[in-house]
Amino acid sequence: MKYFVRGVIAALMVGGAGAAASAADLPHYKAPPAPPPPAFTWTGLYGGVNIGYAFGASSQETGGLSYVSSGALAVAPLGSAWTTGQNLQGVVGGGQLGYNYQFNPWLVLGAEADIQAADIGSHGNAAVGIADAIGPHLLSVNSTKKVDWFGTVRGRVGLTLPSMPNLMVYGTGGFAYGQVVHNAGFADNYTFPGAALIGGGALGHGYYDDTRVGWAAGGGLEWSPSMFPAWSLKTEYLYVDLGNTRANSVPLNGGAPAFLFGAPPVFVATQNSPTRFHTVRAGVNWHFDPFAAIAPSSAGGALPSVKGPPPAFVDSYQPFQVRLKVAGIIPLDGHGTVFDAGAGHPLLGSIGALSGLTGANGVIAGASTNTSTAIVPMLDAAYFLTKNWAIEAICCVAPHHIQGTGTISSDFARAWLFPPSVMLQYHVTNFGAFQPYLGVGVNFTTFWNTRVNNDVWGIPMAAGSPLAGLGIPAVLSTFQYATVAPSWGVVGQAGVDYMLNDHWGVNVDFKYIGLHPMVHSTVISFAPQAPVVGAIFIPVKVSLPINPVVISAGLTYRFGGSLLSPLF
Repeated sequence: MKYFVRGVIAALMVGGAGAAASAADLPHYKAPPAPPPPAFTWTGLYGGVNIGYAFGASSQETGGLSYVSSGALAVAPLGSAWTTGQNLQGVVGGGQLGYNYQFNPWLVLGAEADIQAADIGSHGNAAVGIADAIGPHLLSVNSTKKVDWFGTVRGRVGLTLPSMPNLMVYGTGGFAYGQVVHNAGFADNYTFPGAALIGGGALGHGYYDDTRVGWAAGGGLEWSPSMFPAWSLKTEYLYVDLGNTRANSVPLNGGAPAFLFGAPPVFVATQNSPTRFHTVRAGVNWHFDPFAAIAPSSAGGALPSVKGPPPAFVDSYQPFQVRLKVAGIIPLDGHGTVFDAGAGHPLLGSIGALSGLTGANGVIAGASTNTSTAIVPMLDAAYFLTKNWAIEAICCVAPHHIQGTGTISSDFARAWLFPPSVMLQYHVTNFGAFQPYLGVGVNFTTFWNTRVNNDVWGIPMAAGSPLAGLGIPAVLSTFQYATVAPSWGVVGQAGVDYMLNDHWGVNVDFKYIGLHPMVHSTVISFAPQAPVVGAIFIPVKVSLPINPVVISAGLTYRFGGSLLSPLF
């Protein structure tokens, strides 16, 4: 028995040793250390928004006013030169798109394009009293300068430190362009006794409205937080020079009397105005690199096989979507009805009624308007409640002009439109990568930077009208100012996305917007044959059904599938 117990104990000890040895040979299951985070790089595409302030570059506006005549008694030119300061300033804001390439730990080269909405303006006055062959008189100018929008296309050179790779100091410079509006009113008021008997003075308007080109240069600082390496914040200074504009006078009344010169004189005036300003702005950018190399398959390190059909499209749920597109805005109607809104002269009353052009309902006969088309960038942002249902916000800014036709034949007014829309959409996902959708929503359009163009045109007098009976065949007119009331409307939408993968796709979209604003304006008129009448101010309103179709195309990007799951 004693030997049996000893044998059992010995067997247990041998077995335990063998089990321990076997346990030592089992594989080790401790997790490997986490890989180091990828090194930060500025390489890739980026896009973002910015806002800032612009202020002028202490520029001077110069010009002159005079009379020119070929008569024997004329002394030409008569008049004076003048100089006045310019105080351009206002808020700017917009978006930018660019690409960086980091060559080494300290050098980054790139290119950037931006477009800015602007409310930059300046107002100036100058007056010069002179005495010449006409007698003593006072020459004056009242001028405004506006920059409605501008953009740049620039190169960038950035410097970083290896110890702070997410902080970049950069310089930038390149091409600039923008819409410049230059408006000047000129006047010559005679101050000698009896001046009222010969008309009292001369009036004129000068106008320039066009896209200017120039250059821009500056620099800035951009920083990407370590917690959010796909985002960066920037501050930037930029100097913009869009060259000079000139507004030449168009006479609005009879000017100086012919007997003083021996021939009818021409009141001429001009103004030269530079467009140079500084901007200081802050912005945010989102960085991505669609050209980054795709890692090879981990199955034995082998490259993916190219044999057989390509893999099927996988439509994963990505709740967030942005689209960057180019849109064409085409008014289906755009032809407005013009109304005489009331009395225009304290003694004469309604010029529309006295000219015979206004009917009992106030409609000015033969007057209409024509609204222009526009091509603009557009940004859409959507959130998918499910794979099929989405809420989308659509945003853009668009310049339009309202052209007067018929009896108000002139370049009536121009305005910027901000027409945001909110849509409810249903997306069909039964066809794989091809995903059509329908939407319905509401639009609210506001109008800003509305300005008139000061074109001069004639209001004809209808045969048998009171003014025609006074021997006045027409009055010279120009629009003094205009405003456009905000407008609500419904939106219908149809479009299609073709998804290249579960993130990127291309888009084509059609929208119809019910847009019917009301325009309020004042026309200022002069009767050269009756200068004693003075200025006639005519209140005018235009019922303007625009009802545009918006056709757009661009890129679609969906993301956020790893962050959120469907609500329903």
